[in-house]
Amino acid sequence: MKSLKIFNTISSKLMLRFITIILVTLFVLGVSLSYLFQNYYYNHQEEIFIEQGQEIANLVQQSIYEGNYDEALSFLKGSQRFFEGNVWIVNSRGLVLATTKHEELQGIRLEEIEMKQVFDGQVIKKSGYSDYFDESVLFVAVPIIVEEEVLGAVFVYSPLAGISETLDDLKRLIIYAALIAISLTFILSFTLTRSFTKPLRKMKQIAVDMAHGQFSERLGVTTDDEVGQLAHSFNYLADTLQETIYSLQKKEEQQRRFVADVSHELRTPLTSIQGFVKALRDGVYDSEVDKSEYYSIVLGEVERLIRLVNDLLGLSQIELEQIKMEIEALDLSYLINISIKNLQPKIAEKDLNIIADLPKELSLVLADRDKIEQVLINLISNAIDFTPVGKEIRIFAQEEERKVKVAIEDQGPGIPSEDLENIWNRFHKVDKSRTRSKGGTGLGLSIVREIIKQHDGEVWVDSVEGEGSRFGFSLIKANEEAVRSF
Repeated sequence: MKSLKIFNTISSKLMLRFITIILVTLFVLGVSLSYLFQNYYYNHQEEIFIEQGQEIANLVQQSIYEGNYDEALSFLKGSQRFFEGNVWIVNSRGLVLATTKHEELQGIRLEEIEMKQVFDGQVIKKSGYSDYFDESVLFVAVPIIVEEEVLGAVFVYSPLAGISETLDDLKRLIIYAALIAISLTFILSFTLTRSFTKPLRKMKQIAVDMAHGQFSERLGVTTDDEVGQLAHSFNYLADTLQETIYSLQKKEEQQRRFVADVSHELRTPLTSIQGFVKALRDGVYDSEVDKSEYYSIVLGEVERLIRLVNDLLGLSQIELEQIKMEIEALDLSYLINISIKNLQPKIAEKDLNIIADLPKELSLVLADRDKIEQVLINLISNAIDFTPVGKEIRIFAQEEERKVKVAIEDQGPGIPSEDLENIWNRFHKVDKSRTRSKGGTGLGLSIVREIIKQHDGEVWVDSVEGEGSRFGFSLIKANEEAVRSF
């Protein structure tokens, strides 16, 4: 099983393919080279034999014509060291007159079929097995012609064993080259496959780690090829997945906290209602004044529950973008002054001084009138609740290149630094008793943040404990480009 597993790896598959390609290539190349070399050698040797045969025919033709065969034989014996092949001289009757080798064949008569073409004046070229020599030979036959009469022929031949040895040497050379090529292929394929299987194995390990919730490890990228690009993509996937998992965990956590906070906010007024309703049912009150006061408390708690439910519903609808925003160009200065007038009873109750420090000509902003008025009411109302009697609240507006910023500054107790990060979260209360005593739901700032977020704006808070707080938001100016983007 382990050996089969080894052959299932990418490196082994590539190595086998490389070796197969090399072997097939070398086999085809070897066969082709052997064939080409053999043909080239045969053709070259035939040309040499024909040229040599023609020279011998020219030299002995006079002796053959005169019938002086001894002279032809003497010439052949004296010059055989200059010949590449072995030579026969045959007369017109097919009788072997002289040979440079195989003297036992001297005096035999060749078969008519072998002599017919040459005595027709043609040059014969032939290779193959010969009964005379009991082996394969290459030979040519050149006619001896005198005064257009064929008097005989010169046969030049050579065994093919020498050629076979040369071809065998070539085959051995190809085999050696194949072994060297396979060795180099093994080394190169091993290093090549290792260069990209190593990051793949690393990816596999990191993927397993991510499956177990570990997202810290990343791949080292050293190349710009496909493997390097894959590593970049894998790291990007790991980063995105880590952020997504963290975000989701932060949200199974925010949801749990939200459920706990809502349960707490609901339990307190319901407990109060339950206690006073029981008292009213059982007649546990001293006078009609107490009875009326109990009814008032129950009514106040019910109204508080209604406000809580309405705020939760409104916040949920804003977050899910279920409320359609009626975006238009608005005069922010006008909305600020309207909000101040709406809150005038609360302002007068605490004898507060409200200063709206606004530019004479403030640019229009793109916003939903009702929602921005709700933002202003929430922020100014918070400032009123936290500012001591007789103190001052200041409202500023400032223009930037593309936005208008608004800030509400109070003279309240300020916010501890450890609470600033969570001040916009649902039900987060710096003063735990203030929300209940003033009838707040703890959702006002969360609603402000979501409304401004839907307007592509920003919210912020600056506060120093003991010196007051400044809450602010920004909205986009109502120019043509901004209108098109909305």
